[in-house]
Parts: sequence; structure tokens; C-alpha cells
Amino acid sequence: MSAILLILLALFPVRIAVLGDRTGRPDDIEFQVAVNAIIEMSPDIVLSVGDFVEGNGDVETAVEDWENILPVLQRLTTAFPFVYTPGNNDIWNGETAEYWRQYTGTEPSRVEEILGITFVVWDSSMEYGFTEENLETIKGLIDRIDIDDLWIFVTHKPFWFMAWQDSAAVSEFKVMMEETGPLAVIGGHIHLFAAGRENGILYISAGPSGSAVPEPDTERGDFTQLGWMTVWPDSVAFAVVDARGVYPETINTGEEMNLAYMYEQQLITARPLEQELESAIMTLVPQENRSRIVTLDINPGTWNLNPETLVVELDSLPVDLLFTQSPEGSPYPSPFVTVSLEYGNRDRQLQFDYSWQVLRTANAFYSEAVLDGEGSDGEYRRPFHTNFADFSGQPTPLPQTEFAAANDGDRLFIFMKMADCAEESEEYGGFIFNSLDGSVLWLKVFRDGSSEASIYTSEGDLIDWKNGFDTAVSIEERRWCIELAVDIALLELFDDYALVHVYRSAGDDFGTWVYPIDFDPSSMGRIWLQR
Repeated sequence: MSAILLILLALFPVRIAVLGDRTGRPDDIEFQVAVNAIIEMSPDIVLSVGDFVEGNGDVETAVEDWENILPVLQRLTTAFPFVYTPGNNDIWNGETAEYWRQYTGTEPSRVEEILGITFVVWDSSMEYGFTEENLETIKGLIDRIDIDDLWIFVTHKPFWFMAWQDSAAVSEFKVMMEETGPLAVIGGHIHLFAAGRENGILYISAGPSGSAVPEPDTERGDFTQLGWMTVWPDSVAFAVVDARGVYPETINTGEEMNLAYMYEQQLITARPLEQELESAIMTLVPQENRSRIVTLDINPGTWNLNPETLVVELDSLPVDLLFTQSPEGSPYPSPFVTVSLEYGNRDRQLQFDYSWQVLRTANAFYSEAVLDGEGSDGEYRRPFHTNFADFSGQPTPLPQTEFAAANDGDRLFIFMKMADCAEESEEYGGFIFNSLDGSVLWLKVFRDGSSEASIYTSEGDLIDWKNGFDTAVSIEERRWCIELAVDIALLELFDDYALVHVYRSAGDDFGTWVYPIDFDPSSMGRIWLQR
């Protein structure tokens, strides 16, 4: 046995602290606590999974955050060997990749050896789906190591645990791992800890080390934490640490994490609530190949839904549930459903809330509207649309907000009137339109007449929206108004309906015409265009 090999073997076990995400509601106090814990535990190596800075798509903000967080990181990088891994908040274009190199002194993808362990770092920061091309890139990195090396694969996005990824590509990745034999495969990004072992390989999704977790849930791996990995030449052990204790790697398996996600996202399919109807329909869709008892507790809001409690045995087929309803006045507060059930091989307890979407519709009758911010008589038919909800589905605290729509055959017009708030704050009207090719148009119009316009592409990029819209703002006594026109050719119509969100923001207060609000077209309101 060579002298070098004897020296390396004498170093084992190697203790590696795993530093999780900081961004996504960064909490610098929690991050300092995680850094302090690592220093106190004195590992041999610190391994990061990325997302150090919160840029929110703005390069200048990201640079400011690098300057803010580097002194904290330097407490680790000057004390221990440190493995940098880029996250999607660290790198999202070529310019931020250059800042990454400047601030970390490393290439985003690389191979490096520390204390007898080789780290294969793959940059997944700008990857939105796992592809065959990614597999070739990873193979190229692995080809750079020796077959007998002890090595660990690390990247930001744990595609192996993300149920919505291409299962064939993920399967090929796992085969590649089995053939090349890393001790562990580690990612972050999801802000939940999960682990699983397949064919002798440890797969990890590291939880957050510096993101705010309002309601920690240890069993689901949802708490501020750091990982502690102990590496021997032929095996690896993993524990999860927070300020309150130490947990085994089995607290949440990859299967359980995916099942919980699938239940929360896909268990319920509900027809949007319509005030003109006397009934509502919800469907429960099985997520496991076994029977489950699902308890539904309905908070009916203003809709007088009945029944308010249901216990349903869910087997292999979907179950349709019929409710009666008699809405009163405003659609808000809208109903929500508290769902309780067991899941997974260990019959873990799961409880989550489902917000029942309210269908809002408006008419854009033909009109020769003039874009001047005035909304003159005859341009828009009354009544105007009112009743806005806050982020929780409750009636908004914002003062009177209303809008109407029209179209001239080429453009969709929206005229929005807003009563003044009691206190001055940054205030704007927001509009989200479903566009062509799976993209979304996002427009903010401010009280001073300025605007911000973006296109959220189907690939997840946020780019400038420069053409195809106009806006006008007028200020009157105790209120202000927005009038906008959007080229209909930019919108994807369904039976002459445009899919739209209309909302208002003023300081900490918020109001949306349709609740819940997001970029998913299925959640948007519908504006009919008379042609």
C-alpha cells in the first residue's frame, strides 16, 4: 500500500458540514446561527448547495447581496476547505455567472479534490428540466475523475427527487450513478430535507440554512438546518442538525417528500365556484396504490357550502363530491378546505389547506374607447367589477377598487378606478395576461404614470415587454385611474375569452379580482371580447 494512500486512509472518517440555501425569504439571523453551529462543530470540509444571494432577477441587487453575505461566508471559507455550488438565485444569465466567478473564485461546474474526496460540481442554476443534454454534461465531468476515486456529486437542483421531471432522464441519471459509484448525490433548492438510499448510493435534498421558515415541521424536513455527513472510504452517514437537536437521515424520505407534494398539488380537482350556480363539484384523485381515508373540513366563506365535513375512503378510482351552495353578496372570503390523511409506507400524517378558486368573469363589449385615463361616458358599460381579495382570500382592506373592460376589435381596454388610501405609499395597478406559446404578460402601472412590463416565458425567464400595450393615468379628487390597451393579437383567447388577473397593491395592502392569484392560466379571470 502506497504511503500516500496510507496517509489518506488515516484521515478518515472525513466530516462534512452541508450548508443549505440562504435565499427565498432570506433570514440572516438564522443563517448566522447555522454558520455559528458549523464553526462550533468544526468539520473537515464545508459543502454548499448554492443560493447564497437574493437578486430577484436584478443584477445590481444580487451584487449588493454578495457584498452583504461574503463576510459571513468568509468565517467559513477562511477556517475550512469550502466547496461552492451555484444556485438559480446566484446565476441566471451570463453576467451573474461572471459575478459568481469574481466572488467565489470558482467555475460554476468543476471537479475538485479535498482530503481524499473528489467533488463533482454540476451547475444546474439555469436548468428548468432534466434532459439528455444534461446527462452528457454530467458524464463529461465524471470522465475527469479516476475510477477508484472516492467522490460525491453535488448540484443545486435535486432532479432525482422532483416528481415533475422527465422520469426517463432521471432513471438514466441513476443508472449512471450506479455505474460510476459516488458515495452521495446531494442537492438543495426545494427548501425541504429528504433522503433515500438506492443501490448503495445516498441521495439527499438538503434543507435551508438561512431561509425563513414561519412554521417549522421537523417530520417533513421543513426547518432551518445544516447537514452533517460522515464519510468513510466505503460508506457515508448523514444527520440533520438545527439549534434544537439532531435528527437521523430517515426523518423524511424522497418518496414521502414527493407523495406529500403530489397530494397537495393533485389530490383535489375542483370546478371553480360560480355565484350563478346552486352546486359545486370537487374530485379527489388517488395518489397511492392503496386505500386512504381523507377528511375534508370546509370553511364555506360566503358561499354556504354544504356539507361542511366529509370523510371519504379513496381507493384506486377518483371520487366526485357534490356540494350545494347559496352564495351571499361578495365572493370573498372564499372557501378553503382543510385536508387530513395518512400517506407513505410509514403512514405519516399530512394536513394542508386547499383554496377553492372563485371564477370571475367580465365582458369587454365593442367600443371606440380613447386611451386617455378618463374612462368617458359610453366607453365602458356598467356596472364596474368590484370585490377584491387579499393574499389570504379575505376581503381586501384597500379602499374602493373597481374596473371595466372594452375592446375595439384590435385592443383590449381595461379602465380601473381606485379610491385614495389613507396613507401615502408606493401604489400601482397590476395586470397579468395569458399570452401565446405558454408565456404570460405582466404589467404594473404606477400612480405617477410610469410602468413596468415583463414577459414571463414558458421556460421560466423574465424578460422586458416593450411593444403591444399603452397606458394612461389620471388623478382626480380622492381617487386615481388607470386606462390601458393591450393588443389582442398578443393574447391567447379561448372561445373569445381572454384570461386575465387584475389586482392592486399599496404598501402592505393588496387586492386581487380573482383569488388565488398566480401565473397559471387556469386560475385567471375571464374577460369575454365581443367580436
